[in-house]
Amino acid sequence: MDKVYMNILKAIDEIIEEDGLIAGDKLPSERELAERLDAGRSSVREAFRALELLDLIETRKGEGTFVKQPGSHRLAELLAGFFLREPKARQDLSETRRIIEAEAVRLACERHEAWQLVKLKELIEEARNGSEEGDVPVEEDYAFHKMLVQSGNNQLMLNIWRPLVAYSKAALKSSLEREGRIEKALREHELIVEAIEKRDADAAVSALLEHLENSEF
Repeated sequence: MDKVYMNILKAIDEIIEEDGLIAGDKLPSERELAERLDAGRSSVREAFRALELLDLIETRKGEGTFVKQPGSHRLAELLAGFFLREPKARQDLSETRRIIEAEAVRLACERHEAWQLVKLKELIEEARNGSEEGDVPVEEDYAFHKMLVQSGNNQLMLNIWRPLVAYSKAALKSSLEREGRIEKALREHELIVEAIEKRDADAAVSALLEHLENSEF
């Protein structure tokens, strides 16, 4: 994650503190924040997305962006600082992600619903179609792994996983930009889904762990 992004997260946190904003209060717009922080609007937008993933702000169409949970916004700074600054942080993130996703996939072999398999396959095709048009399918990859965890039908597991992975998107983009990596990753996704469909937990977990190892950032 780049330094600009980190600084924007910290600055938004400070604005909430300094302006005394509480749940339901409106944040400055992307344009206003970009000017106030001397940053690009795309960087501000990405910071907003990360905070939305953490369920700390919400965007209302036509109205703006609002603080969602009083006092808990500092979690964004803590998570960003831990995952993105500490030398051991990426290793810790990878280990924790492997533990959660491996167990989720194992559960998915027992508990998945038909629509979840359909959605997983659709996400693979969406990513493939996007990559053929020159896009790096970061959002599709995130959505695929989110659906994997969701297919385990353990809501707490999903709630723990979501903020952990939200901050690794920039690194994921770098991983997917490696030559030939996108198509290999999509094939790995297919192997995971095939194993889940067969309810072969050992094969599904093995395919997942190999995929995560190949995707290390």
